[in-house]
Amino acid sequence: MTVSIKRWEPENVIFWLSRGRGIARRNLWLSIFSLHLNFNIWMMWSMVVVNLPAVGFLISGQQQFLLVSIPPLVGALMRLIYSWIWSWVGGGLWLGLSTLLLLLPAWGVGRVVQDISSPFWQLLLVAGLCGIGGGASASHLSNTSFFFPKSEKGLAMGLNAGLGNLGVSVAQLLIPLCILYPLFGARAGEPQVWGRGGEVHFVWLQNAAYIWLPLAVLIALACLLYAHDLPKLRITPRDQLDAMRDAHTWYICLLYMGSYGTFLGFSAAFPLLARAMFPQVDASPYLFVGPMVCALSRPLGGWMGDRIGGGIATVASNLLMALGTVGVYLSLPSAASGGSFWLFLAMFQLIFFAAGVGNGSSYQLAPKVFLIQAGRDAQRGGESLAQTYARGGRRGASAMNVSSVMAAFGGFVIPKAFGSALSWFGSFLPAFAMFFLFYLLCCVVAWCQYSRSGAAMRC
Repeated sequence: MTVSIKRWEPENVIFWLSRGRGIARRNLWLSIFSLHLNFNIWMMWSMVVVNLPAVGFLISGQQQFLLVSIPPLVGALMRLIYSWIWSWVGGGLWLGLSTLLLLLPAWGVGRVVQDISSPFWQLLLVAGLCGIGGGASASHLSNTSFFFPKSEKGLAMGLNAGLGNLGVSVAQLLIPLCILYPLFGARAGEPQVWGRGGEVHFVWLQNAAYIWLPLAVLIALACLLYAHDLPKLRITPRDQLDAMRDAHTWYICLLYMGSYGTFLGFSAAFPLLARAMFPQVDASPYLFVGPMVCALSRPLGGWMGDRIGGGIATVASNLLMALGTVGVYLSLPSAASGGSFWLFLAMFQLIFFAAGVGNGSSYQLAPKVFLIQAGRDAQRGGESLAQTYARGGRRGASAMNVSSVMAAFGGFVIPKAFGSALSWFGSFLPAFAMFFLFYLLCCVVAWCQYSRSGAAMRC
């Protein structure tokens, strides 16, 4: 089982260089592998849903948008539990146990997609099971933040989240390939007939889920054998409520919702949006690119937060997302033109890149802001350095948990906004206008609170 650590002082340079750094890096990589698999599971459903009508499932376009919005919604709700349970169970032990839970959605999706007569409620149920993978960030990133000193938190969490988030693009790259072949033989089920237009061929849609089963077992065992449990923090709902009373929790929550919600929501909605706007173009070869760009740019955002300031990097990222939103809208077909798919694709890559930078820069604000706040309080109250670090770290972890939970709702809001705009107005313009205004609001908050020269928490 996991190794329990009784003493952990990452701000002590001698301890960090002699013992702490090696342990921290091992746990970081285990967390990365586990989080990556959680994102594989969380977002595989969007790749399954886009193929359901082609294999015979009778679902409407609005139902498809609803189905892809359910995993982010359930993932956000799961974070309410994941955000505190790891601090009681132990971070390393929870890495292993939460990875084993991924066997449920992988098995459930693989079974349901083989029966085209499955009722819609069963599709909603397995969509909800995929949301289990969405809870992991709330525990993984908070746990990782305690392993590293303040000067390295941004990069560490950026690597953890960025390479973990890369699971979205890996799923979108692998699933279209693996469903073309009988990877598991007859024991995994019969193929389905996939047909769209004049193209007809066999697919094994269940492979989209079954390929993750052996990986879940292997990664869970690695975490259970080699991860470490730090001294238990035992974060409680009261700690969460205390963090929610601080205005900075909500400022950071808003900023993280803007970038992380964009990543989740557009990753889920892009396949359906591309098919709806450019039905004559096969966008499947490009689906993985945006989430990959976002995941790889997140460590850059964390590094920028450590070097030039999280507030400045967050302002820049939201400006780019606002510009990209305008560019996407200009690329869409209209009564006067057929639109430009390549401009559409390029602008989405810009949004994904900026969202990745914003993910890294805004999320690392939480531990830094509350450590600064605790340090100022300690100067007035005569508190010891160890007590200050523990209290600031605890408040920062609680703020990260709140931000992680709320931001995940963006993955539900964006696909739902597109579906509702199409249903109510027959156009995606209202949804894009809402996103544009929200990014501008995030720019103002980041500038006023964390980047202008007179900001109380400039960091």
